[in-house]
Amino acid sequence: MKKKISTIAVISVFSIIILLCVVSIVSQKITEHNEKAEFEKLAEIVTEETTNTDNETETMKKPNLLNVSDFNNEVQAEQPLYYTTYYEPHSISELISMNSECFGWISIAGTNINYPVMHTPSNPQKYLNRNFYGEYSYSGTPFLDARCSADSTNLIIYGHHMNNGTMFADLCNYIDYSYFTEHPTVVIETKNGAFVYSVFSVMKVKSNDDWYKFLTTDLDKTYEKWVSYAKTKSLYNTEITPVYGQQILTLSTCYGYNQDDRILVLAVRN
Repeated sequence: MKKKISTIAVISVFSIIILLCVVSIVSQKITEHNEKAEFEKLAEIVTEETTNTDNETETMKKPNLLNVSDFNNEVQAEQPLYYTTYYEPHSISELISMNSECFGWISIAGTNINYPVMHTPSNPQKYLNRNFYGEYSYSGTPFLDARCSADSTNLIIYGHHMNNGTMFADLCNYIDYSYFTEHPTVVIETKNGAFVYSVFSVMKVKSNDDWYKFLTTDLDKTYEKWVSYAKTKSLYNTEITPVYGQQILTLSTCYGYNQDDRILVLAVRN
């Protein structure tokens, strides 16, 4: 009799544990769904109307690919190329009026990455688990590294890798070269205008990788050293090499199952 009662007790305990796990998973999925809807609503509020939204384009100039010789200092520029980048313009002034800690808006056409970017130098990880309005959020909001400013040589932006594909989860797709070719550019909108960045390197690194130390430099040789580092560690050759004077954008998110693994998508401003 005691053995039977013991068995029933064990089954009951396991049943309760399983039930709690199911409730937790369902609750998390509902939370992620609601937070995704909140960002979509915010995007609708601040998306600017255009006269021809179906064909809204911005023709941007590709960076000149320069070959710098270490022997004779000769610089030879190739013929500039042109291409079209699609993006929906957002009212950054309206975003800033809603929250002064907003740095701008980031988007990659054809992906789920379409979010405001926050910046809080005095509180570096404030938006790690807060939404645009400063309320608690499981998904958080993409944010610019507190050490950076709009004029930094390397803008580092962090975002969570959410299981439902939101935030910066799509960055992990860049491990495939074909995905890069289909999504080669990133658009950053700030109070100073809209800027297009071309992806030039995709790296798998640890959270303490040296690249996170690269913020600003006034030396061309230092810049070239860091670019060489990024190109060498890249998963594939994009055939794009930044030249001194061009701003770099770094997008960072978690990758894989190890807590310290990161995927970095690096792009250069055109």
